[in-house]
Amino acid sequence: MTIVSLLSSQVGEKAEEGNRFVAKECIQNPTLLNEIKDGLTSKDKALIGDCAEVFTMVAEKKPELVVPFTDHLLPLLSSKTTRIRWEAIHAISLITTNIPTQISLLLPKIKELIESDKSTIVRDYSVQTVCNYAEIGEQEALTAFPILKETLLMWEGKHRGRVLTGLLNVCKSAPECILEIRGIAEEYVDDQRSGVKKAAKALMKAIDKGTA
Repeated sequence: MTIVSLLSSQVGEKAEEGNRFVAKECIQNPTLLNEIKDGLTSKDKALIGDCAEVFTMVAEKKPELVVPFTDHLLPLLSSKTTRIRWEAIHAISLITTNIPTQISLLLPKIKELIESDKSTIVRDYSVQTVCNYAEIGEQEALTAFPILKETLLMWEGKHRGRVLTGLLNVCKSAPECILEIRGIAEEYVDDQRSGVKKAAKALMKAIDKGTA
């Protein structure tokens, strides 16, 4: 019995319990990830989604184990299957700070996903990838900042809360942006969405306390 045969879709489960079990096994024995990697090129869309989800689950606990498989996840961002795209970008978001060079090259694709992907989940994790990229250093933050500012105005503000939270990373990595970011936060303290208001107030508080 292979580790792939234990994935949720392979044992007839609709829940993620099988994938979570496999992810746990892979963390204990990382060489198993090579089998999961091979599943990413299957013709079975459900299996690809499961394998991508396993990489996500492993990345949540041990992101360094997923880094060697980055190049196998990247092609999935162009999949026509929404679940495959979101699991791939979710996994990538979790390892972003470990792969700055690859993310730099990937930014045009990530920006495209933010601008045009029909899936809110895919866009959310794409935004989170940019937010995490800003954490790496000053140059990365200065590159991420314009993308995040543009995102505030997209999709009727659906991603504002996440962007405002992520702008804290820009403040920390590129202090020269703090004044502008505080002004941005002030614009959203009365936003109709409670999550956006909360994020804006938290960002202002961090800036005013000097913890940004």
